[in-house]
Amino acid sequence: MSSAAKKPNRTTTLRPQAVVVALSIVGFGALTACGVLRANAAPLSPEATKAAIETVSGWTRTVATSDYVVVVNVLPSERMMTRAEVNALHPTEGEMVITTPGQPQGPETRHVEAHIYDRNTGIALTSIVPTIKVKNHTTGDLIDVPPVLMQDVNIGPLDLHFGNNVRVVGDSDISVIVTVNGELVTVDGHLD
Repeated sequence: MSSAAKKPNRTTTLRPQAVVVALSIVGFGALTACGVLRANAAPLSPEATKAAIETVSGWTRTVATSDYVVVVNVLPSERMMTRAEVNALHPTEGEMVITTPGQPQGPETRHVEAHIYDRNTGIALTSIVPTIKVKNHTTGDLIDVPPVLMQDVNIGPLDLHFGNNVRVVGDSDISVIVTVNGELVTVDGHLD
């Protein structure tokens, strides 16, 4: 067997899967915190359940290009803080911005982010700044997402990614379009 044949399939051993698992755990915690998942409690009313789900609803998609693995998340809006704010406040959730200030949270605001990994090494890339856009097929809006470099306040440097809070109305079919060094990724989903 040649030495080339002994190499592992790098697309199955990359770190983005660990990020997806971590985000799933964070999502489970968010559902619990919002009261959607509760032990020994009376069920929520349909209106309260819908409001709680809308608070935490979102999705994750992973796409590989010839040079990159891109993990796209569309999540509820996140509080975005500077390193000084994180050090002073010791928050248990939110994002620490590394490059420029992020957009604030607001009504119908979603946190749209793209994790960019080198396809050969699995290392998160921070020197290549992507362009990120959201195409809302329901409203016709095309929304630019300013690509701020950040990391989750709990996960830290293992969660380096680009993104921002932007207004995306609920009950919409959307596409997130990410361009990295001329390589285009488009992922689709529905937001409640």
